[in-house]
Amino acid sequence: MRNSGLKLAGSKILVVDDKKENLELITRILEAEGYEVAFALSGEKALHIATLYLPELILLDVMMPGIDGFETCRRMKALSDLKDIPVIFVTAKTHISDIVEAFHSGAVDYVTKPIRQEELLARVSTHLQLRQLLVLRDDLIDQLREHNLELAELNKLREAQLEESERLSHLGELVGELTHELGTPLGVTNTAISSMRDHLLDIETAFNAQSLSKEQLLEFIHYGKECTKLSGSSMHYANQLIASFKDIVVGEFNEAVVELQLHHYLNDIKHLLMPKVKRTPHHIDIKCEPELAITTQAGSLSQVIINLVNNALLHAFANDSHGSITVSATQQQDCVMICIQDNGQGIDAELLPKVFDKYFTTRLGSGGSGLGLFIVRKLVEDKLAGSITLHSEKNQGSCFTLTLPLKPPSH
Repeated sequence: MRNSGLKLAGSKILVVDDKKENLELITRILEAEGYEVAFALSGEKALHIATLYLPELILLDVMMPGIDGFETCRRMKALSDLKDIPVIFVTAKTHISDIVEAFHSGAVDYVTKPIRQEELLARVSTHLQLRQLLVLRDDLIDQLREHNLELAELNKLREAQLEESERLSHLGELVGELTHELGTPLGVTNTAISSMRDHLLDIETAFNAQSLSKEQLLEFIHYGKECTKLSGSSMHYANQLIASFKDIVVGEFNEAVVELQLHHYLNDIKHLLMPKVKRTPHHIDIKCEPELAITTQAGSLSQVIINLVNNALLHAFANDSHGSITVSATQQQDCVMICIQDNGQGIDAELLPKVFDKYFTTRLGSGGSGLGLFIVRKLVEDKLAGSITLHSEKNQGSCFTLTLPLKPPSH
């Protein structure tokens, strides 16, 4: 077992393959590393065993009787008890379309047969470590939220500490979302490069043996183009996420007053929130003229907008709805109006006067500290020199409107 700083020995792994010789080989490799192994000979059996066994990692073949590996993976990701368990495909299928379908079905990695022991163990170790880190991250976030609830009951001398803790929890969640989302494009790129390397070795072997045909070379060129295209699109998405993260999240630690091109800035926020939004049936739209600019504290403004969008995702929609959140910006004389509007279930009229009150929450005991909208109002008034209003009607949605100066009073 490699020294990773995390305890991997005893980790539970489910191996799914309809060939007993493959199961025996993989089981022998894994058990030699100290892993606990269970196995299944079909997708249907795998679903049943996984629900009972709750492994920390699943190695899954594609070609099996009954439902294939892709469908098995999709069904696993639809079950609440199994959806977060990482799945690595171990298969002889090497076509680029199969690799793409594997990741679309929910897999985190793709290993081709014949099995290379060192490669398999490296992939297994990597994803077990990632799994443990994500669990640790979730535990830390839960502990931090519980700590926030305790801090909320303290006196005014600890208010500043409590508000900072809430802000760090918000940032920690964004960091976690980014880390999780980057796994897919990086996994796709890694698999495409690995597959391309195998094909290159085959071409080299045929060339050295003077048996390389024109058809083989043309097929290799076509395959290389597909791998390059797939890797390029995956890395473009990863770079876009990282750029948005750098511009928005890093900026939240900086209180500098800067000029923002709002169209670009709001779309950066949208990119940053997409990992969370993709796990819901809802969507976000941005409406802003390209030339609209504002001079303000970028970090405080992003914290306000992200908090309001998260508030809508958490509270605005019924469980079975497909909601829409629109972030729009317009200029009104010497001010900018930024509206965060949803088409959700609205807020009861008797609650409207209380939503910005400190410690007011409808989720007390469920992770809500009641500080979200209180902090939003403080940031808008104290850091952005603006105001915030709320308009909401039952079953007609809600709209938070920020009124901000084009330039802060000191400019």
